[in-house]
Amino acid sequence: MFKKLTIALALSASMLSYTNMTFANSDVDAAQLEAVITAKIAATSKGSESIEDIMSTIHSGSPVALETRAQMEQILPAVDMNASLVEFSFVGQAGDYAVAKIKEKAEKITGPAQFKSNEMEQLIVFKQEDGQWKIWQASVLDIKYL
Repeated sequence: MFKKLTIALALSASMLSYTNMTFANSDVDAAQLEAVITAKIAATSKGSESIEDIMSTIHSGSPVALETRAQMEQILPAVDMNASLVEFSFVGQAGDYAVAKIKEKAEKITGPAQFKSNEMEQLIVFKQEDGQWKIWQASVLDIKYL
């Protein structure tokens, strides 16, 4: 009895946390979100490598903005890669935030042995800045080394 009640309460609580999230038919244009990701990925690829272009896709108030810049300042000079968007799926919108699930591929051309070609799945949280969707934060779901 206690186990069933605990499960029922947990399910109810998890459902309540999603009541403010809209799916599929929201006012967010998924193509705008996908364009942000595509721009960020293009800016990491050989021939386009631009920290400023990458940072233009990151919300200036993001808690990971400074860390992202620091990582890109280390990676871009050391590694040449071809990056591409493999999958994009709009998840939903909750208040000021939108969420998408992506899969991106990074294929190393040259660089240190520590950097390996990979395919990474992520949940990306977006937030608008000056009327434009920007990346707020990302969470890695899975990474496969190629």
